[in-house]
Amino acid sequence: MIKIVDDICKHPMHPFPARMAPAIVWENLKTDERKPLSVLDPMVGSGTSLVIAKALGHKAIGFDRDPLALLIAKVWCSDVEKEKVKLKAKTVIDRAKKRYRTLTVGKAYPRNADAETRAFIRYWFDKINRRQLAALSDAIKGIRNENTKTFLWCAFSRLIITKKVGASLAMDISHSRPHRVYDKAPIKPFDKFEEVVNKVLKSAPFEKGKQNLPKAQIQDGDARELPLIDNSIDMVITSPPYLNAIDYLRGHKLSLVWMGYSIKEIRHIRSTNIGTEVSCRCDSEKEQHTQALMEIGSIDKLTERTKRILLKYAYDMDAVMSEIKRVLAKNGRAVFVIGDSTIRGVFVKNSKLIKYLATEHGFSLQSDIRRILPEKHRYLPPPNYKKSGTELQHRMREEVILTFRN
Repeated sequence: MIKIVDDICKHPMHPFPARMAPAIVWENLKTDERKPLSVLDPMVGSGTSLVIAKALGHKAIGFDRDPLALLIAKVWCSDVEKEKVKLKAKTVIDRAKKRYRTLTVGKAYPRNADAETRAFIRYWFDKINRRQLAALSDAIKGIRNENTKTFLWCAFSRLIITKKVGASLAMDISHSRPHRVYDKAPIKPFDKFEEVVNKVLKSAPFEKGKQNLPKAQIQDGDARELPLIDNSIDMVITSPPYLNAIDYLRGHKLSLVWMGYSIKEIRHIRSTNIGTEVSCRCDSEKEQHTQALMEIGSIDKLTERTKRILLKYAYDMDAVMSEIKRVLAKNGRAVFVIGDSTIRGVFVKNSKLIKYLATEHGFSLQSDIRRILPEKHRYLPPPNYKKSGTELQHRMREEVILTFRN
């Protein structure tokens, strides 16, 4: 079991900003002798919490609203037939190459892409790679087996979501803040597709027929309104969004557009996510939301608009806490991994907000542990990275692990 955790650390399924450390999940689950537990991550991200929970024999349940995060989490937690996926990858690349020969630049877009999405693709991808990616995406869409298809989409995305060298004209996509720096993309998708498929399969810890483990349940869902019955979860372990720190969809949309999502659809998802810079338009502002703002920093230095962004974050996290309280069983545990951050030059203590809201909902704090973020393992530029900028340098240096009992 320790080997699985070690492999997850060394071979992540797909680049993902600020992925939760597998060791945190391992430490919180290995000491519980009750099996199997129902383990929930209501903001699952790339699925680290669930893949560890499944490996330990627990029932893993996760929700997210980011389509690429859901794809990665599903792939990471799936039981895979590796040879079958490899054969289908060969089929896909053969079909794509045939399609490429007759595909003109003018038609090298995802099916039914609107004008805005096409303009986005022209900006971020050169003409050759547009043709190759369009041909590959069409071939993947033709695969009937859904499990195999998700593995191939994950590999496709890894061609694009990279730190430096990928199939787009950008760098730092896996940091969530892509910058267009190339005139021609460093790699050609046809050259690397099968290699990347093999990397994805190498990262897959569960093979069909080799382990008798519960199937993970991962689906599109909002942590503010969980489709779960009351008192049905034994443990919650999650890493809520760090306010103003990471814009996941900014980078993810470079892959998602090829999977059929329009820029308009992605913009809507982003605008309604927790942690994005959207002012509060709440129907009613509860007293505890306003009080919560007093817990997180010197907000009197901020503009009224920024205060309302913070209010929206408090409002959303209050709804998340209410849902966790509802679904968690009596004496169940809730573990939050949260980073403090900086917004408009003001240090914001997200961890204090979580503690305040949890207490308001009747949780009792069991532990408060601070962990320095290991710079070389992070997907955001580390605080001392010379090009990261003053504000980013001060955003996240450590994370706080808060454990509550229901």
